Amino acid sequence: MKLRFLSFLVLSLWHWGALAQSSLSLPSSLKGKINWDFKTLEKAPSYDWEDREDSVWSLTYEGESYRGKPTQVFAYYASPSTLDTSLSQKKKFPAVVLIHGGGGTAFRIWALEWAKKGYAAIAMDLSGNRPFPFEEQENPWGSKSTRLERGGPTQDDDNKFYRLEEDFSEQWQFHSISNVIRAHSLMRSFPEVDKERTAMTGISWGGYLTNIVAGIDHRFKAAVPVYGAGFLQEGSAWDHRFDSLGKEKSLKWVDFWDPSHYVGNSKMPLLFLNGTNDFAYFVENWHKTAQLAPNHQLSLVPELKHSHFHGAEPVEIFNFIHYHLGQGPAFASFENVNEDGGMLKAHINEGSDEVDAVYLVYTKDNKPSPERTWHLKEIEFSNKTLATDVPEEALLYYLYLVEKTGNRVSSALLKK
Repeated sequence: MKLRFLSFLVLSLWHWGALAQSSLSLPSSLKGKINWDFKTLEKAPSYDWEDREDSVWSLTYEGESYRGKPTQVFAYYASPSTLDTSLSQKKKFPAVVLIHGGGGTAFRIWALEWAKKGYAAIAMDLSGNRPFPFEEQENPWGSKSTRLERGGPTQDDDNKFYRLEEDFSEQWQFHSISNVIRAHSLMRSFPEVDKERTAMTGISWGGYLTNIVAGIDHRFKAAVPVYGAGFLQEGSAWDHRFDSLGKEKSLKWVDFWDPSHYVGNSKMPLLFLNGTNDFAYFVENWHKTAQLAPNHQLSLVPELKHSHFHGAEPVEIFNFIHYHLGQGPAFASFENVNEDGGMLKAHINEGSDEVDAVYLVYTKDNKPSPERTWHLKEIEFSNKTLATDVPEEALLYYLYLVEKTGNRVSSALLKK
């Protein structure tokens, strides 16, 4: 009887301890430094539907206060049931939060594409704007927008870098991170959404935000940051911004807003996807960021172009999320990568058993990251093992495989 009571007591304490832990948390180095109200962010914000006649619905939801006034956030929402209203409302869908980058807005086509794949999807604007109607855009990924009457800070470098001496409520990151989490909480409250199967992906500055939110909102089951990464002060498209800030303010910005201070607190699997010559997020710093995440895979695509269209297109994004939400095949991966006797050797863990080709990708250039030329050398492999010599002139290199599913998977970056 005493043993049963002790077992019951231990289980009860564990249960209540687990309940006491918030599903939102900051890394220990930032606790108490940023005045987020996580209890509020965990709850669905108030919202108003604007249009439910279209197959992609639109709404506004409550954001953080800005300059002492309440704000609203515009978003598109789509799901299989908004596309086909005859679907049973009892069916629950996996869901994804879609985070745009610089110069972007809420993209109707992005939400639509995910809904066609069987997902509920929310794509919000993070610049205090609302997009022009879809038919008034120049192309499906057009980002023409107009200011919301109660919009938050605009998404420009002034609000991203030069508000450090002001209250957090004046800073773009504080609003954008909060509004991504609010969108997640809102979507989880919809009856048709399976709140235990949610993921996020973001492009460029949206990828940057994905890294940060991954270290805060532990309700997500998978995340795919595209391009976006941390260590921006060590080399990025914003070098001139850090130069103008000076050392002291740059360090303060990094402490509060660089993804390298957040992503190590992530709990979910992340797929880091970038191009070898990305003009904004340099390869070495992207790789350093990924290494901080406890559970990560890499996809470094030779010469992947940088745009919202190109950042949403890779099949790896959907396949990675689909797998980690329990619905698709695993990714292949490289294991036991090592150099032995002048040869680079590795084992291929064939998650889907469908590896099409394997390459050594390398550069001989000591130029700035976006300016390098990269070379591909195909490698023969047998029985899931491979060995290849590395050209003497190679300064930076990695293994790269392509699955028949279209997935492109990379090893860690290696240096001579």
